[in-house]
Amino acid sequence: MTLSITDIQHINALAHKHFKNNEEIVAETGHALTNIDAVIRGVYVDDLADQWKDDADITLAEYNAIRSRYKPGKLHRDTEFMIARDMLIRPETVLAIAHSRFSNAHTHPMPKAVKAKPEKPQTMRRLSSADLDEAHKLERFGWPVAEIAGRLEIPVEAAAQALRLMRNRWGYPDILEDVNTRYGAK
Repeated sequence: MTLSITDIQHINALAHKHFKNNEEIVAETGHALTNIDAVIRGVYVDDLADQWKDDADITLAEYNAIRSRYKPGKLHRDTEFMIARDMLIRPETVLAIAHSRFSNAHTHPMPKAVKAKPEKPQTMRRLSSADLDEAHKLERFGWPVAEIAGRLEIPVEAAAQALRLMRNRWGYPDILEDVNTRYGAK
């Protein structure tokens, strides 16, 4: 039997105000133990079965609200069941939205096709031994390869190759020749 909102409020009052255990609440209300347990744990949503919003009708505002509000855990106002009760969106859908596994026409519209222009090969500036010293120093200080490449104003692949060769104990002249020829330095 589906519980009404007044049944749910009555069960919560018995559990939280009058401190009755589940068996006492079953005896007093006559409802099933599984339903009472679900209500007390805050996961009962069977009463809303005919009110769920269709997944295709979920708007971007609702999507963003769920993403910012959802928090994992139990017994607080931002679980998937509480959000489902407030927004009339199925708990499974709330979880899918929270974990980036949901999309519809409103939340993720199809991008318009753009004709891509063929990329011109990018020529990078010639590396010098001072650049290798700088890259080595930055890597020792824990800089990521992308930031080292940005600091030296060279492509990330070139910086990664230079650092890889340094780790493999290549000499500076060999590293400079390899990276400058491989990445088309001016």
